[in-house]
Amino acid sequence: MDFRSTPEEEAFRKEINEFLDKELPPGWLGIDPGPEEESRPEVFELAAKMWRKFGEKNWIGVTWPKEYGGRGESLWKEMVLLQELAYRGSPGMDLAIAQADLLLHFGTEEQKKQYVVPITRGEVKWAIGMSEPNAGTDTFNVQLKAVEEADCYVLNGQKIWTSGGHNAKYAMTYTRTDPTNKHLGLSVFIVDLKSPGITMRRIEQATGIPAFDEVFFDNVKVPKENMLGKKNGGWEILLYAFGAERTYGLYTIYNAKRYLEQLVQFCKETRDPHDVPLSHDPLIRSRLAQLAIDIEVGMNMGHELNWMASKNMPTVKPSAQIKVHGGTLCQRVGNVGQQILGLYGPLEEDSKWVKLGGRIRHTYISALSFTIAGGTTETSKNHIAGRFGLGLPKQV
Repeated sequence: MDFRSTPEEEAFRKEINEFLDKELPPGWLGIDPGPEEESRPEVFELAAKMWRKFGEKNWIGVTWPKEYGGRGESLWKEMVLLQELAYRGSPGMDLAIAQADLLLHFGTEEQKKQYVVPITRGEVKWAIGMSEPNAGTDTFNVQLKAVEEADCYVLNGQKIWTSGGHNAKYAMTYTRTDPTNKHLGLSVFIVDLKSPGITMRRIEQATGIPAFDEVFFDNVKVPKENMLGKKNGGWEILLYAFGAERTYGLYTIYNAKRYLEQLVQFCKETRDPHDVPLSHDPLIRSRLAQLAIDIEVGMNMGHELNWMASKNMPTVKPSAQIKVHGGTLCQRVGNVGQQILGLYGPLEEDSKWVKLGGRIRHTYISALSFTIAGGTTETSKNHIAGRFGLGLPKQV
């Protein structure tokens, strides 16, 4: 395995960073990957602008076929883009990317042309309608009913924790079409979120920002041609979608790298009450050094994961490993950062005394969700221990 970038990939990295230097506001400290950009109007405005510009530069769908607007290039080149965006804390890379992957794998030719091409242009945003009040970790417990009628399916029920649903045009929605079969009774639909019968309620996170939505379906009619894949074949799409989550853990690691570098710079520039730079404190040095080690380990785990994916090797175990590592790493970065900032740590970003723009406080709180969102740490460890990992038997 050779993880060194090719000259072409390095040139692409340079192009990305020159673009971000130009487009991001001066002094930009970054945002966390995930739903933060969906809930702050000033950040969402920037995210929407960046999403369109990514489309103009043909950066959305680097690996997708050219006939659907993609570039038809390597996974490694796509990872260069996504890693740089995560490291710089750039908004704008929408959930539509993951949904386009599903469309390309399971969609009809008409669906690919209708839905994927506008995504590559940065023209439309998507959400995921997967989690429900009683179907979080146990996603196969989905209860949103989809009843077949002559020319459509009628949906009734609820979704929860829908990231950015209030800004999205479509949602890839997981439904129950056979109530007698838990695992083989799911179907997936492309749902227009402006359809009659859909209402939403914003959900505020611990950070104080309303990034998620509850979505209610009351006799919502969905055309039959909007079914993705086969009726009662949603299990296959669901498992594929879980595999596509593999990059989330890597994004959190590059996010942590940015925060570590900000903390290092803060320690170099800040003196304690005895006029000694914080960077001389042995305890602070030790904790920052350990974070640097953990980040380097995580980045190398990510390189191996991407290499395995490029060789079409099974990625269940390494995906779960990097998800666990990335989530807990970000929590440690937040903890160490708050300890270093001391009484400045709890200050909100609008305080005149705040340090590092209040970003460490935000990630300290938001990182609590990194071991839950996209699959809990406990579930990931079960994947590592199970059939595709260590081969241990199921829990009794």
